[in-house]
Amino acid sequence: MLTMLPTSPFWYDRPAPRWAEGMPVGNGRLGAMAWGPPTEQRFSLNEDTFWSGPPSAAPPDVPAGLLDDVRADLRAGRHVAAGEKLKAAQGRGAEAFQPVGDLVLRTADGGGGLVRELDLRDGVARQFTGGVLQEVLADTATGLLLIGLRTDRPGGLDAELFWRTPQLRHQVRPFGEDGLALLLTAPSHVGDDADRGPVVEHDDPAMSAAALVRVRCAGGDVTADGDRLLLRGVAACTLLVDVRTGFAGRDRTPLGDPEECLRRAAATITAAWPLPWSDLYDAHTAEHRALMDRVRLHLHDVPPPGALPLDVRLRDSAADDGPRDEQLAPLLFDFGRYLLLASSRPGTQAAHLQGLWNDSVTPPWHCDYTVNINTQMNYWPAESTALPECHQPLLDLVAELAAAGTGAARALYGTDGWTCHHNTDLWRATWPVGDGNDDPMWSHWPLAGAWLSLHLAEHWRYGRDADFLRERGWPVAAGAARFLLGLLTEDADGYLVTGPATSPENRFSTADGPASVDLSTAMDLTLARELFGFLAESAPEAGPAADAALLADIAAALPRLRPLGVGSRGELLEWHVERPETEPHHRHLSHLVGLFPGAALTRPRLRAAARRSLELRGDEGTGWSTAWKIGLWARLGDGAAAHRLLGVMLRPVESDADGGGVYPSLLCAHPPFQIDGNFGATAGIAELLVQSHGDVLDLLPALPPAWPAGEVRGLRARGGVTVEHLAWSASTLRSAILRAERPTTLRVRWPSTPTPRTLTLPPGRPYHLTP
Repeated sequence: MLTMLPTSPFWYDRPAPRWAEGMPVGNGRLGAMAWGPPTEQRFSLNEDTFWSGPPSAAPPDVPAGLLDDVRADLRAGRHVAAGEKLKAAQGRGAEAFQPVGDLVLRTADGGGGLVRELDLRDGVARQFTGGVLQEVLADTATGLLLIGLRTDRPGGLDAELFWRTPQLRHQVRPFGEDGLALLLTAPSHVGDDADRGPVVEHDDPAMSAAALVRVRCAGGDVTADGDRLLLRGVAACTLLVDVRTGFAGRDRTPLGDPEECLRRAAATITAAWPLPWSDLYDAHTAEHRALMDRVRLHLHDVPPPGALPLDVRLRDSAADDGPRDEQLAPLLFDFGRYLLLASSRPGTQAAHLQGLWNDSVTPPWHCDYTVNINTQMNYWPAESTALPECHQPLLDLVAELAAAGTGAARALYGTDGWTCHHNTDLWRATWPVGDGNDDPMWSHWPLAGAWLSLHLAEHWRYGRDADFLRERGWPVAAGAARFLLGLLTEDADGYLVTGPATSPENRFSTADGPASVDLSTAMDLTLARELFGFLAESAPEAGPAADAALLADIAAALPRLRPLGVGSRGELLEWHVERPETEPHHRHLSHLVGLFPGAALTRPRLRAAARRSLELRGDEGTGWSTAWKIGLWARLGDGAAAHRLLGVMLRPVESDADGGGVYPSLLCAHPPFQIDGNFGATAGIAELLVQSHGDVLDLLPALPPAWPAGEVRGLRARGGVTVEHLAWSASTLRSAILRAERPTTLRVRWPSTPTPRTLTLPPGRPYHLTP
């Protein structure tokens, strides 16, 4: 008799009543959320190029001399007036990532209990109820969403299959006797109106798409009946699903023909049609396991998770009178890596605010790329947790923004190079967004290009790929540096500053009211130092790509950048001078970017000030903010504080009124759902165990006291070094195995060694380190 016992700790004994509690699967391009009651299973589909748009509005008509006027206001202390003037630089808002719709599987109630699980290692979502086993996976080899159904109950499975979509312009029709097609067109624009709320426009041109499902049965039959497929007496079947869109590149009008999209989807399914389910399944799980198994984290000497559903474990662990479930941390760590594999693969679009998933035509914050923290956080674990190929879509996005952002740099700032502001989208918007109505605290932040370029730096530092550095890393980062050099201006003390500058997304008090624009901010100055430092550091390996004149300009500018300041409370100053915050516990920690994920805050006085700032911000915050705090405390070497914040991160959120934490699905609740907290938490946990900067490798730099024993395999360090195995017990390092890709000399330290040990690692061979 067909049964299912959960094989993963990621399991439940109840259905997912809403989309945010579903189980996500994805192959980078095509994603689905599996959720709903057992008699009406929903597979909510997304494709990574299905967005509203294309943008039809021209860049804003910026008044002549705007920048000089704003700077004059700032020097005179008219911060509110400066912010109001900057609104003239705002263009149309970013477009919105769109849902395709739901593939719905409706069955009669077969009785019996329910078990569902998300197998992170296999990359498969499973559910068993009423004698039917359902397995869902998003395959990279075929590019398809594959759903397998099996039953051994007498008479087989009877079901109907149909499409539901929130898109206004759509059509459903049969595709032969075993298929059902959904043809649709996205909105031409999704915007926001201060009085009316979300605005959805349906003009042309707009993005077309087609979704197709075909059903391959073993036993029983499938027939088309109008707008649905009927399955009768089926013992086993495979649903092959694809979605294709008319996206033709950011500079081209999208193809307005859903029929062409349907032909492409049909061809993809036809190519995979002869392959048996077992072959598809085995190939998928082997590929997925190979990537997930690069890194494995295990905690010892803490209670095992027990045979409880995940939602119950979350609730019990967060209870005031219950013990903390320490095994939830490795699960959260693994889930972040799983989500990165599912939402970001070479050749796909980068992961956005909800990764690859969205069920709303007007999603929160448009499901766009918010590049003042959230997009960057999505990729913090890519290099350290051994998924560098998943970093590639972001690196592609940065290169495309570098090409798109030269116009905004020249027209708005009169500089060379390229810039990007607070938001971007599939169409690679680089201007400040807001239609002239948004507060500059989030719309006007031109340093996104500098921060994004540091991801190119990290990719090179971890992998030491000289070809990548010469062909992409250095040229793109150099363009961001040229913009920065052109933006810099002198303040009254003779220092170079970036004004007009904002510290996303915070404000300070003035006599004229809350203001967000200043002559400089700690974040801007830190990113400038980090970017300039990368170019100087990597120049010897960049070869002909290294621009000597640019390096000379950087060398002249670096010592003239305004130093970071320390305030009267011992905190790191966020703005040009000490200014009263309007929101002392603000979720953003922008001024601490040089502590984590950056590394510019090396002086003890500044690190102490950063610690004080973190204390003043407090533990409470949104989901992604909590994740950032985990990484910051880890970088300060305070494992106990980071562990405390992990407890806040793992607080179960039943409704969006509950504050930040995680949903029962373990997806991060901002609230609502934002995926960056999942990725940030994974990166933060890695920082507790391994840190690397320059030629120093720190092992167990911030081990939480609650994790006295454990082991981790496969974490990566900068300089092309992999920590193949790291084991500890009694909170003390026991052994480590290091492997370098090339001859490497580095200094290694761990908690019991105040003086780093210098090691020379041979290329390609394990080096066994025993304290």
